[in-house]
Parts: sequence; structure tokens; C-alpha cells
Amino acid sequence: MRIGFDAKRAFKNFTGLGNYSRFVLKSLSDNFPSNNYYLFTPVRGHKSEEVSIACKNPNQEIVLPGDMWKLPVLSSAWRSVFQGVKHFDNQLEIFHGLSNEIPYIKNKDTKYVVTVHDLLFCRYPEMFNPIDVQIYKMKMQRSCKDADQVIAISQQTKADLINFLGIEEYKIRVVYQGFHENYKRDISENEIKRVKTKYSLPDRFLFFVSTIERRKNVQLVLKAMKSRPDWNMPLVVVGRATSYIHNLRAMVEEYGLQDKVLFLHEVSFEDLPAMYKMAHVFIYPSYFEGFGIPIIEAQSMGTPVITTTGSCFHEAGGDAALYGDPDCPDTLVSHIEKMSKEDVRAEYISKGYQNIKRFDESVISNDLMDIYKEVLEACSTEPVLAT
Repeated sequence: MRIGFDAKRAFKNFTGLGNYSRFVLKSLSDNFPSNNYYLFTPVRGHKSEEVSIACKNPNQEIVLPGDMWKLPVLSSAWRSVFQGVKHFDNQLEIFHGLSNEIPYIKNKDTKYVVTVHDLLFCRYPEMFNPIDVQIYKMKMQRSCKDADQVIAISQQTKADLINFLGIEEYKIRVVYQGFHENYKRDISENEIKRVKTKYSLPDRFLFFVSTIERRKNVQLVLKAMKSRPDWNMPLVVVGRATSYIHNLRAMVEEYGLQDKVLFLHEVSFEDLPAMYKMAHVFIYPSYFEGFGIPIIEAQSMGTPVITTTGSCFHEAGGDAALYGDPDCPDTLVSHIEKMSKEDVRAEYISKGYQNIKRFDESVISNDLMDIYKEVLEACSTEPVLAT
């Protein structure tokens, strides 16, 4: 099979969308090596071991625009509009847009699949520029309607596509995300000691990882800690700071938690597994996400998870996490105390190891390949109307 991908994020992005793109490209290349994979990107980006591992295998070919299209403004137009011409040149059977869109111009002999990650711009439009909201909505709606198959990364995203954009349910399939190889390796005692020293970490702590903004709801953990001044477990918060960090720092001052909260904004990706491993419990109190990758990252490192209800988190955590109201600090206090019992903690660590098997690259790559085959079969059996 000849399969093309919108691989821009794989080469340029080193967070969520980039990680997803590289995971898909590597998984399919490794598990279905007899196919030919074409990685369409307007730029190669800077050299990276991650990119090399995922995007430079013998069965992969990188497709770049011609010299004229490499100019900054034109490279964007090539990706969104004119890339489809290259799909004809490469005789693609399938083209998969890995990050919410497919080109405007399509090759009539190629079948199109698009992955949608979340619709935050619809749920939280106040977080975005109003013009950007309309652009995102237009591009995503057009891509979903033009695609032969839409992949949502969670049931939550599927429901949002139906409710916000009017995409027909029959057209959407759910295929979960996998997690990075970084969280599948053994962490030595020496590495734990190195990371602990590097970041001045305490022996036992509550842990949070994500962008630090209001939606992520770190304030819930602070409120829980305020109600239990007898606790000797500090909170370690890792993530990119937004302007909301000032609100959280003010809460820390108001609640008298200055010695119990550590904010870290420049943590190396390679150091995160050891941090997860050291944590007493991982807390993910977010109000809403498209999926919730940190939940399975924590479980893969043998760290029990407490998260919230009302979004997609049960899809990620399964029965291997505790769930509570994102506005109820008392419930969070109860869950933290429950996880402090060694037998309960051991139970949820064991459940976590079982749960992450659902997100193995062999499972997800097989799900994707089944969809590609079904799309081709469905199109080949469609009746041709007489003229």
C-alpha cells in the first residue's frame, strides 16, 4: 500500500501533535514494513534523534515542496492547498492528515483520512483570538466533510465533532493515542538520584505535568493542600507557564504554601520519566482535554493516578485511576489519603500496568491499518451510476 501523511508536525513540533505524528509514523513503519510511506512536509526542521527514529526509515520517503514553495508564506499554501497534486505524482492510495486537516486540492484516486485531536476552540473560545476560532472551525469542518474517514482520538472528541461541527456519526472512528518510547524504558536508581539532585526534588511529592493555565486546574490541588496543613507532601508542578502562573503564585502566598509548592518550567523531556517514577501520586485535575496522555505516561512509570470526571479521562485511565469532581477539593483530599494506603497504591499501580496495554503501538497501528483497508474496500465497492 502507498500511504501519504501530512508530516509537518512530526518534523517541527515536539509536544502533543508532534509526538502523535511521530508515534503513528514509527508504529506503522515498524509493524507494516512492506508498505511505502510518503511524508509530506513543507520543511525538514532541525536535526533531531526523535525525527530520525520516526521519519527516516527505509520504507519512508520525505516529500518536500519545490524551491518556489519553500518561501515561508508559500510553504503554508503548499501544505494546505497544492500538496494534493503531489499525491497524484506519488500514486497514493491513502493520505492521512495527522493534525486536524487535509489539503483543499485532492487527488481523485486517493482516499483521505483525517485525525482530529480536540475542539478546544469551540469549547473555550475565550482562550483564542476570535478570528482564529473561525479559521480553525472552517478548516476542520471542511477537512472532516471532505475526508473519506475521520479519526477521533477519544469518544469525547467524537461527540464534540458531532455536536459542534455537525459531522455525521457514521463517518467517525475512535482510535486512541499511544505514548512515547521515553516512558517505556527502565529508570535506574542512578538516574533517579541525578534527577532528584538536578531539580532539588523532595523524597515524596504530589506531581502535576502540563501547561500551567486555568483549564488545567492546579488550583484544585492548592485548595486541597490548604485544607490539610498537616500534610508533609509538597506539590511539584512541571509545565510551560502562561499568565495564569501569577494567579497560582498568589494562591500559594494566600494559603501559606510557599514551602510546599515547587514550580518547574524548564524540565528536560528525558528527565520526566524519573520524575513520574519518584512521585507518590500523579494528579491530573484538568477540566477538559482531547484525551489525557499524561495519565498513561504516569501509569507506564508505575505511578498511581488521580484525575477528574466530566471529560475523556476515564477513556485514558480506565479502572486504574481515581476520579473526582474538578471543583471539589474534599474529594481530592479523600483520594490522596486513599492512595497513601500501601495496599491501595499497589493495587492501582498494578491496574495501571494492565491499562496501558490498550495503547501499545502494535494495537494502535493495527487499528489504523484496518481503517485504511476498510476505506479502500468501501470505495472500491461503491456502485457506479450509469450516465
